[in-house]
Amino acid sequence: MKNVFIHPEILLVVKRNNFNTNLSESESLKLEAAKEEGRKFATEILESLFNKVQYGKIESHFNTERLNSDNFNEIRESMISLHHQRRVISDEGDKYLLEITLLKNKLNRLEKSFFRFLFKNKIRLLNEQIAIKGDELLSIKQVEKESYLKINFKFDQIMVKEAYSDLISAFTDLKYSHKIWDMIYSERNFETKAAAGTTMERSEVRFKFDSIKSILTNEKSFCFENFNGGDFYFYPSFIIYFKNHEDIAIVDYNDLIIKYSEIRFLEERQNIPTDTIVLGETWYRVNKDGSPDRRFVDNFQIPIVSYGSIQIQTISGINELYYISDVRKAKHFCEQYHRYQDLLK
Repeated sequence: MKNVFIHPEILLVVKRNNFNTNLSESESLKLEAAKEEGRKFATEILESLFNKVQYGKIESHFNTERLNSDNFNEIRESMISLHHQRRVISDEGDKYLLEITLLKNKLNRLEKSFFRFLFKNKIRLLNEQIAIKGDELLSIKQVEKESYLKINFKFDQIMVKEAYSDLISAFTDLKYSHKIWDMIYSERNFETKAAAGTTMERSEVRFKFDSIKSILTNEKSFCFENFNGGDFYFYPSFIIYFKNHEDIAIVDYNDLIIKYSEIRFLEERQNIPTDTIVLGETWYRVNKDGSPDRRFVDNFQIPIVSYGSIQIQTISGINELYYISDVRKAKHFCEQYHRYQDLLK
């Protein structure tokens, strides 16, 4: 088992980035070749284990090529190849799992039969088959587990390494904010006398330390969950926009713009997070001078709170907006991001 897989390994020096190229047609062909290479390698691994696996071509399409930043093609190709390798292996594992389940169901029926003493040999053979299939499934799972791209990051300057460490520290604080929302919809509120000028829809998400399954690194990476699109995985040299294994883009730090602002939000009293600053109150129906509109007998007060806004954008089309309940943590993270980003310019 140890001899059937060689981990791809890449060394990246984290430094100022001078790349300025776009994905050409020939590079697109390289990505397709990487997919096929992954499928072929996986089949060879499985054939070496069991000498009987045959798989057809797995079709796939990328929808995010235009989001890709400069010259990270080697990593992207390796990730695509590994994904298709893992997919073939995973599909084979699913097939074995189904076979084991069917065998166990058959065994269970025989063991519960009133005439089970007549089926002693069948029961024995079924137990042997289940044990063999179980061992083969474990072998497949082990190969799948070992199918990863190893990326070692080396910082060319101590100040860059320290800046990334500060970014990790700021993210640690940020992820413990009481509430983090992905703002997924907004429109202007035309309702007469309404205090809120904009109607917004939001979904609570998590920020966490995480990495894409097919990548193993020597440095910490973290993730912004995205409710209605791909998640953002931050590594020392790049950010990966990951919707699924068919929709993936690698973005340079200098191409990912993060904007911070403090926003005033009308929050229902029972929903105010514990770490949020309350600025004051207004009325649901309000006059221009801020006084309550007395024409509405069911008028009530609404707390005004301060949230930190983190907007993520790229020229190529990414546009995500997050609200953070703790403005100080959100601001500090953005400051550290900009500091680290400036060092990579």
